[in-house]
Amino acid sequence: MKNNKYKDILSKFFGIVIIFLIIGNFIPTNYMVTTPGVAKELSPLITVKDGYKDNIQGDFMLTAVGSKRATVLDFVKISILDPEGYELTPRKQQIPKGMKMDQYIDIMASLMEESKAKSQAVALEKVGYKIDLKATGKGAEIIQVIEGTPAAGKLKDGDVITAVDGKEIKLASDAINTIRSKKIGEMINLTIKNNGKEKTVSLKTAELENSPDKPSIGVLIITDGLTYNFPRKIEFKTDNVVGPSAGSVFALEIYNQLTPEDITKGKKIAGTGTISLDGKIGMIDGVLQKIITADDAGADIFLVPAKNYKKAKTTTRDIKLVKVENIDEVINFLKNEL
Repeated sequence: MKNNKYKDILSKFFGIVIIFLIIGNFIPTNYMVTTPGVAKELSPLITVKDGYKDNIQGDFMLTAVGSKRATVLDFVKISILDPEGYELTPRKQQIPKGMKMDQYIDIMASLMEESKAKSQAVALEKVGYKIDLKATGKGAEIIQVIEGTPAAGKLKDGDVITAVDGKEIKLASDAINTIRSKKIGEMINLTIKNNGKEKTVSLKTAELENSPDKPSIGVLIITDGLTYNFPRKIEFKTDNVVGPSAGSVFALEIYNQLTPEDITKGKKIAGTGTISLDGKIGMIDGVLQKIITADDAGADIFLVPAKNYKKAKTTTRDIKLVKVENIDEVINFLKNEL
């Protein structure tokens, strides 16, 4: 009789655990979980018409993280087991308060289109083409002002930022990179256009709850009137990858297809980093997850933006890390030191 009683209690206990696991897998938390994602070879995704793709023996690879709303089960599992490359962050640090996920994805898709445009412009200029960069955008359009931030009450939806401290802004990412180059608490002057009228607005940058350690003003932006016409036809098939962080490797793949010399030298070269129109490579989020992804995919080298290098060096992986600040530096390394 005692054995039956213990079996009954044990059965009920496991039943409760199973129910908890099932329910916990569906109950969302206020956290996002970032994980290692995918590493994709760029040769099948990018084609320069009449280029030198057939000469290429190695691969440039983009890396992307996985990200989703953490469930109760995710939170418990990650908090206890601390699996490699899995990171919990408050949802408000990734998605601004009041913003729906589809709106966030739309913004990331817009930044991806900018990334494609800038990577083409940079690569084409490196091989001698003259590019009309003024055709790439009309400024950074504000689509949402976040309450309780420096921009609240001074800027409004529909305003277009055309300059920051006198520096011309054509793309949303230009505005982001320029503001991020400032110090937290530093005053900046924005040139704003709306309905044909122009004004200057002075704001102090601040550290926002959803952007710790980064100077911000509290607006969500996209490029106003992104159009471009380049002298060589370049096709992208990037599927569902969004965001600006593959700009540097896009530029390298395009450059490699534009020139007869294969700068990969048969190696698998993964990397990350935004690209600016002057060729500078900017910092990104999720660098450790991307290194793990690249290593698992068999990459020989991982190109790390200089501002991510300190964190990148904490990886336990043996993949060779190369710190990079601009596209010229990368090309020089691949040609002369690889």
